[in-house]
Amino acid sequence: MTNTPTRRAFKVASIGANIAGSYLGYVLQSAFAGKTTREQKLKTTHARVARKVRDEMLLMRGPAMKLGQTLSLQTGILPEETLAELATLQMQAPGMHPSLVRVQVKTSLGKEPEELFETFSPKPFAAASLGQVHDATIHEGKRVAVKIQYPGIHDTIKSDFKWFRTITKPAQASGHIPKEAIDEMEKQISAETDYKREADNIEFFRKGLAPLSFVEVPGVFREYSSDKVLTMTFVRGRHLEQFLASRPSQKLRNQVGTNLFELFFFQLLKLGAFHADPHWGNYLFNDDCTIGLVDFGCSKRLLPASLEYLRGAYLYPGSRHSPEFRRLLETNYDNQGKKPSRAAIRALIDFAEEYRKVYPPEKGKQFVFDFSDKSFLTNYIRHATNLFRTKHVMTDYIFMARAEMGLYNTLHALKARVPTSEIVRKYL
Repeated sequence: MTNTPTRRAFKVASIGANIAGSYLGYVLQSAFAGKTTREQKLKTTHARVARKVRDEMLLMRGPAMKLGQTLSLQTGILPEETLAELATLQMQAPGMHPSLVRVQVKTSLGKEPEELFETFSPKPFAAASLGQVHDATIHEGKRVAVKIQYPGIHDTIKSDFKWFRTITKPAQASGHIPKEAIDEMEKQISAETDYKREADNIEFFRKGLAPLSFVEVPGVFREYSSDKVLTMTFVRGRHLEQFLASRPSQKLRNQVGTNLFELFFFQLLKLGAFHADPHWGNYLFNDDCTIGLVDFGCSKRLLPASLEYLRGAYLYPGSRHSPEFRRLLETNYDNQGKKPSRAAIRALIDFAEEYRKVYPPEKGKQFVFDFSDKSFLTNYIRHATNLFRTKHVMTDYIFMARAEMGLYNTLHALKARVPTSEIVRKYL
């Protein structure tokens, strides 16, 4: 792994140079080509650039790889060739050498893997940005998943954010990237390296999500866990691309999408806390419409004022341009010690109008939103960008927006039709 700040900064700069060079080459090569040839060359360029970016992010891991995972969810936004290459970042990072695995386990738990577990596979079945997962058995053959953290990953995160703070000083000074937003991102990603905290998160969500019979959350084995090793029950299911490859019926995709949607809003509005790492490697799907939810390193609990605002804003019955709705927005800012600009209020009202298409507030009206329409995703990005430009992004909602965008991209990939307003109304 590329650890020093200088080397990692150089790697990021190299990625940018490679992207620029590849697309410049495409422009020069296609200047006199026909339409069909240009389209084919552009697809080839998308794939080649994404492959280079993916390979560098795989080696860097940490926050850089998390960025790649987020980009890999942008269905309907990024080219398909790009998404196909970036998708491997979700579960297929290079694994640690077996000797490092043994050192991590023995250092954390005091024994070699073979002494702790009845069986232990030295080769991981999943590897991502901060750690990798191994198959093992305990207690007379009970199958478990053992998550082991990469050595030095906490220092890597600190290093990456130190570098990021340095290069974004002009944007921080202008207010386009608030310091508190960077603090929030570093806090949440750094927290993912504490597996004892993740074990607490798992137990919280396992209990909190129990009313949803279609959700499976792993159990934790504390005696086989530490701050850098986490042993959990094995959760069944297939990742999204495997699930879709089985050609599920529209009815099945609708029900899975409906369950996903309800899972998100149950967490948000009922628990006031949610799983905040929405990449597809963390969701497992089954033909009985159940969903396995794994990797609780990144979770977020909203402030009471933030939750109160969401309850008032979702399915707001009146006009978003009304003085009453404006007061709702201003009160939310005031509760968090901020004063929004007129531009921010306008951007939020426009954003809320876009939401009205997805969550119409009228009671008694049977409504189903078709997430196969990618125009919603592009409009969502456009409104989010407009809000970002006003320099008044609410820090408490950063990871909520990440999780929500992940939800919408998953529903788009499923081409699911979901009774959105009916579900949200259940938990208001």
